[in-house]
Amino acid sequence: MFRGMRLRAALIASVLLCACAAGCGDTTKTVTVQAKRAERPAALRTGLRVGVVGPLRLRVDGAVPEHGRLADVAGDALVVVSATRVDAAAVAAAADEHPSSHFALVGAATSGDKRPNVLGLVLNVREAAQLGGVVAGLIAAGQGGQDARVAWVGPEERPLATSFARGAQDVRPGTTVLRAWARDDPAACKEAALGAIGRGAVAVMAHGGSCAEAAIAGAHQQNVVGMRVADFELPDLAAESAMRDAVAGVYRGGEDVVFGAASGAIGVRALDPRVPPDLAVRARTAAQDLAEGRRPSGR
Repeated sequence: MFRGMRLRAALIASVLLCACAAGCGDTTKTVTVQAKRAERPAALRTGLRVGVVGPLRLRVDGAVPEHGRLADVAGDALVVVSATRVDAAAVAAAADEHPSSHFALVGAATSGDKRPNVLGLVLNVREAAQLGGVVAGLIAAGQGGQDARVAWVGPEERPLATSFARGAQDVRPGTTVLRAWARDDPAACKEAALGAIGRGAVAVMAHGGSCAEAAIAGAHQQNVVGMRVADFELPDLAAESAMRDAVAGVYRGGEDVVFGAASGAIGVRALDPRVPPDLAVRARTAAQDLAEGRRPSGR
């Protein structure tokens, strides 16, 4: 018992001596030691590093997407670039500076900027325009009666306007399709959209860019459905195809590959909230018809 008391006294004395050695006699200095919580190690992400430039949401087993600017991710094994952010010429320049990297330009052809390490992933805009025409035709059938019209707005792109008209006719034979041509200028496109609506259009569609934004804004002012080609494009699916090839060790370049409805890259991505829910369901059914090679009926 006494031996235990002596040991405790000796221990207390040792602690006091150590404390004094650390700061006895210095009353202005205080040392505070806090217990530090052990940090949980971050989960390790392993796989092929894939640079991603632009608004693409990609997920492929075996790949680790790394979002950033082209200059920051150009050294990755594969770099997937949205054409909405970077043009073909800039991608070609990056490919020249990083010959060991491979690049996939999503949503545009490489045209005169082909490189052996650059692949163009082209979306079939005619099929996207056709699907937009299907939606317009469904709206005309559901809201406008026999005299309802729909309109293609913007620069004179006859192949797209024809595809749009075909889609409207597929689901509502006899639909009047207006072609409201306008120069590629927001004010002109909005004016053309309003003019078409004044002539009875219950839905309008434009290709893209600031022209489409202005045309849709004009349509919304009149509580009319407005659409753009991108509403029916699913670029993520095309990009993920290139990613899966890269994970498997396959890289392609020097060419453009077209992705249409059969690949799943053309479908209903977004619909104007003015489209009634029942017509939205029918639009998705029409997209499935198109993907399976059938004439879209929307039924």
